[in-house]
Amino acid sequence: MLLNVEECLERYGSFYGIAKRVRSGELVKLERGLYSDTDEYVSGERRVAKKHPAAVFTMESAFLFHGLSDVVPDRHSLATPARSAALADPRVRQWYVPAGTLDVGRTELEWAGAKLPVYDLERSLVELMRNRNKVPYDYYKEVLNAFRANLDRLYPAKLDDYLASFPRRDALSAALEREVF
Repeated sequence: MLLNVEECLERYGSFYGIAKRVRSGELVKLERGLYSDTDEYVSGERRVAKKHPAAVFTMESAFLFHGLSDVVPDRHSLATPARSAALADPRVRQWYVPAGTLDVGRTELEWAGAKLPVYDLERSLVELMRNRNKVPYDYYKEVLNAFRANLDRLYPAKLDDYLASFPRRDALSAALEREVF
């Protein structure tokens, strides 16, 4: 089982208790703040999700998880609320979302043997449209074409509900109509 520092402190009582378990081999230190009580392989996505439990996989990571792109990003894309502290993790590209919208469209997806928090298809499309000027144009077009090819997997009513949560929803809606539908 994958454990963060808080869970280890709860289970073993103190930092000394954690260090004692690591020395005895009962606990394996994977990286700073992350431990495992088994020798099983722990994927990078699972480590990042455990280390940043409030964040949600978005953009490039979500597109890969949903099968919309076959490009494996060099860093994991995580969404955090606007004005939150920067994540000091070189494996992560942080995307800020408007206050109150972090959990809109949040779901769990099975990937590499782990359940990961990721945005669903509709929210991923909203994020693509919101951030279309922040990704390379050819990548944007590739993912947009994948969305167009999978229109039968999208729920327009859910998309409308999500758009209502965002500022500039009229501009986002117009961009969706123009470029996707």
